Amino acid sequence: MPLAALVALLGFGSAVIYGASDFLGGLSSRRMTSLLASTIGSIVTIAIGGISVLVTAPVWSVDAVVLGAIGGVCGAAGTWALYACLALGPMSVLSPTVAAIYAIVPATVGILLGERFGLLGSIALVVVVAAGILLAASRDAERTRPAPRALIIAAVAGLGFSGYIVAIDRTPPESGFIPMFIDLVVGGVIFVAALAIGRLRSGPAELAGIRDRRAVLLALGAGALLVTGNLLLVAGLHIGDLAVLAVLNSLYPLGTVALAIIVLRERPTRLQFTGIGLAIVGAVGLAVGSSG
Repeated sequence: MPLAALVALLGFGSAVIYGASDFLGGLSSRRMTSLLASTIGSIVTIAIGGISVLVTAPVWSVDAVVLGAIGGVCGAAGTWALYACLALGPMSVLSPTVAAIYAIVPATVGILLGERFGLLGSIALVVVVAAGILLAASRDAERTRPAPRALIIAAVAGLGFSGYIVAIDRTPPESGFIPMFIDLVVGGVIFVAALAIGRLRSGPAELAGIRDRRAVLLALGAGALLVTGNLLLVAGLHIGDLAVLAVLNSLYPLGTVALAIIVLRERPTRLQFTGIGLAIVGAVGLAVGSSG
C-alpha cells in the first residue's frame, strides 16, 4: 500500500473511531458529570496504552516524555471540554465546531513548519474541511442554537485537541506509543485531581453518577474507543504530515452524526449526506495527492 494511502487510512479510521467515542462520552455525560465520565474513561485508556508500549518496546527519551506530558495536559482539557459541550448540546452542531478548530489550527502549524502539497492534495484538504462543516447541518441545528457558554467550551476543546496533536507530532518516531502513554497517564492524574477537588466542593453529588451502571459502561466504552483512535493517529503522525492527519481527524463528526442517526434516530439532512460524500472523496484525494 502506498504511504500516502496508508496515512489517509489511519487518519480517516481514527476520525471515525473518535466520533464514536465522542458519541458515547456525550451520552455518559448526560447521566453523570463530564469530569467523572472522563475519569472513568481514562482507566481504560491508560491500561490499553500501557499494554501497547510493552508490546512494541519503543525507545524512551526526554523529548518523548516531555512532549507526551504536554499532550496530556492539552488532551485532558480537550476531552473534558468536549464532553461538557456535547452534554449541553446540540451535539450535531458543537461536535463539528470543535472539529473545525481542530482542522485549521494544526494544519496551519504544519504548513508553517514547511509541509507542502500538490494541487490535488491541497484541493482535498479544502474538501475535507468543507465536509466537516456540512456535517453540522442538522434539523436540530435549525431549531436549537447552542448557548454562548457551550460555544466557548467547544472552542476550548478544539484548541486542546490542536495542542495535543501538535505535541505528539513533534515526538521522535522511534518513541512509538510512549508519548501517547505519558499523555494518557498525565490526563488521568489531572482528571482524578480535578474530581477530588470537585468532591470537596460539591460533596457526594460529584460522584453520584458512579452508581449509574449504564453511564459507567458508556464512559468505559468511550475510553476504549478513544485510545484505539489514539493508536491509529500516533501511527499516522510518525509516517505522515501533521496537516493531513489533523484535517482527516477533523472528520470525527462523521462517527458522531452516524451514531446519532442510528441510535438517537436523528434525521440527517441533505447537507449532511453531502458532507459524508465529500468526506470520502476528500480522504481518497489525500490518499492519492497528499504526497505531491
